Amino acid sequence: MTQPADFRFHHRLRVRWVEVDAQQVVFNGHYLTYLDVAVSEFWRTVGLPYPDAMRHVGGDIFVRRNTLAYHAPARLDDWLDIGMRCERIGTSSITLNWAVWSQGRLLVTGEVVYVFTDLASGRSAPVPASLRAPLDAHEQGQPVTRLRCGSWAEWGEAARAVRLAVFVGEQGIPEAEEWDADDADAVHAVVSNLAGLPLATGRLILSGDPAQAREAGEAAHEGWARIGRMAVLRSARGIGLGRQVLQALMAEARQRGVQRLDLHAQVAAMPLYTQAGFVPHGAVFDEVGVISVSVQ
Repeated sequence: MTQPADFRFHHRLRVRWVEVDAQQVVFNGHYLTYLDVAVSEFWRTVGLPYPDAMRHVGGDIFVRRNTLAYHAPARLDDWLDIGMRCERIGTSSITLNWAVWSQGRLLVTGEVVYVFTDLASGRSAPVPASLRAPLDAHEQGQPVTRLRCGSWAEWGEAARAVRLAVFVGEQGIPEAEEWDADDADAVHAVVSNLAGLPLATGRLILSGDPAQAREAGEAAHEGWARIGRMAVLRSARGIGLGRQVLQALMAEARQRGVQRLDLHAQVAAMPLYTQAGFVPHGAVFDEVGVISVSVQ
């Protein structure tokens, strides 16, 4: 099984100058670096972003064995396609198979064996069901995350965890400025992995925005709504979770007959919102130290 179609997961990267020898051929040891890059994306894709997902289940994984077979050389500026799949889950081990191609030409095949280790004891331990489930689901083509919408009473704890990590921990926003009265009445969307680790969140405020209405010289009314507090764990970014949250909140707004939907977007995240059809409105502004813009 060494064809690209044999692997559900693929990652692409380009050979850099620093990775080749005097003949501009990739030095053999760099393939383990390519594996390390690809496997990080593999864990992220299967809903187990490293290291957050491992900490969540109280363990970690360590490499026990690597085997490689070289079939053909890669050269400077080649695009490499790396396929990876979970081949076997033992009592305490996880075996991944992988292969590398360039323009359909097989270059390398390999196998890496990880051992799951309990953080409390420092000893190998049985692979928990919370790790088995997403690996099995991915190989079967099933979802590896769950998205739920509901009240703060239902999903506030999960939303709080993501917002603390992103806004307070990563962006340095004072925690006192993160929480407001809108949380109690908003609709909250939360994406979690199959082990229950919250990965992304956002909220929909249905009562309109009186302050924004005053700025526009209009009156707020019940047909308005606002999306905000969009956040994705840093380790889980790049696999479309923010888009899932945004689409879920937009669907909630449509179901409630919302006629106008606004949000305050961080400028760095604007591509996500423009792809969803939002248009910038007004000048950029500083919101608790983050450059933002109103979009609708």
